[in-house]
Amino acid sequence: MKKITVILDALLCVLSAVLCFGTKFLFHACAPKEDGGWMACHWAEQAVFGLGIVLLILSIITFCFPDGKTKSGIQISMAVVSALVIAVPNHLIKLCMMTDMRCHSVMKPAAIIISILILICSVTSGMLHRKEESQT
Repeated sequence: MKKITVILDALLCVLSAVLCFGTKFLFHACAPKEDGGWMACHWAEQAVFGLGIVLLILSIITFCFPDGKTKSGIQISMAVVSALVIAVPNHLIKLCMMTDMRCHSVMKPAAIIISILILICSVTSGMLHRKEESQT
């Protein structure tokens, strides 16, 4: 089981990096308006990026602790943050009015899918770390 938890921890790190950097470079929101201002979806992108940084830092910190209870606690917090990421686009921060814009068609689905994967991996890994700790 130790091998599975290491793989899940590494996967969490990779998924968090994809969420963080993908938001900026791959599945970013709409471009600036012609006057140089930003649409509302830009702020949703910024929030997802910031929460992605938090997830990436937490996933890296997981490797610094040897005990399963601490790792489990960190990964529970990662599950909460990833649930917050799911809520950001269009619920906490409104996106553009037109549903065919890039923020609706690219950024929102990508952020939600990656966050769901982080949520599943963090809960699974947290439970496995807790189980490992109770067996020792």
